[in-house]
Amino acid sequence: MKKTYTIRKGAVMALVATSMMFSPVLTGSAFAHGAAPSAPVQSAAGIVIPQGAQGQEVADLQKKLKDHGYNLKVDGIYGPITQEKVIAFQYAQGWNADGIVDKPTLNALNRTNAKSSDVVQTSKPVQTSAAKTTNTAAASDNTNDTVAIAKSLVGTPYVFGGTTPAGFDSSGFINYVFSQQGISLERTHAGMWENNGVHVSKPSVGDVVFFENTYKSGVSHSGIYIGNNQMIHAGTEDTGVEVTTPEQWKYYWSKHYIGAKRF
Repeated sequence: MKKTYTIRKGAVMALVATSMMFSPVLTGSAFAHGAAPSAPVQSAAGIVIPQGAQGQEVADLQKKLKDHGYNLKVDGIYGPITQEKVIAFQYAQGWNADGIVDKPTLNALNRTNAKSSDVVQTSKPVQTSAAKTTNTAAASDNTNDTVAIAKSLVGTPYVFGGTTPAGFDSSGFINYVFSQQGISLERTHAGMWENNGVHVSKPSVGDVVFFENTYKSGVSHSGIYIGNNQMIHAGTEDTGVEVTTPEQWKYYWSKHYIGAKRF
């Protein structure tokens, strides 16, 4: 499942001179662990509710997250799902999200006027047939969850055929991110492109972008779009799950792009 891409020297010489944006090897799938997208930042306020905690304090936290429009079960356990919602909320505030519940995070959650309107509205629902009408609030919540989960997995190693946080291939990565939101997808890129979700004319944050004729002919790769011609995908055995750059999109991915879907 390891993918090898050959890029013409003349097209990328200037790019390579500034940074090695393109790896000669692009793996078809990879998945990532549940770590935060950056090293936890210990604020002066310190940790108020540690990850793994249980009890009423955690239940109150979960209720506040629900008040802000995040869909999760109030069970009093600070597990991976609660951490993902905390990360999504922190990203919505424009912070360097780390999943740490400190005083600034609690203060933001305690704002009575912040409810679900604080959740960043990054995409609009697709207007399709009546049978496929999209609820705006639900679509926005899913968008935030998709990006937050994907970002939390950046750096996870590539494992051939992997479908768990111990290691993933590229289609396994997409499958896992959406399974955390209760969405079941086809196992392969081609299957997802053919059978899941709805096509959109232009990708919005949280949509899945698809590519063809990369390491093999036909639909062969996909990633989660995060805006600015960037995506999170299972990159190489060297990089694991990574965030691509606009330059990579311009010089490589745009040449293989076939469209986007919303799940």
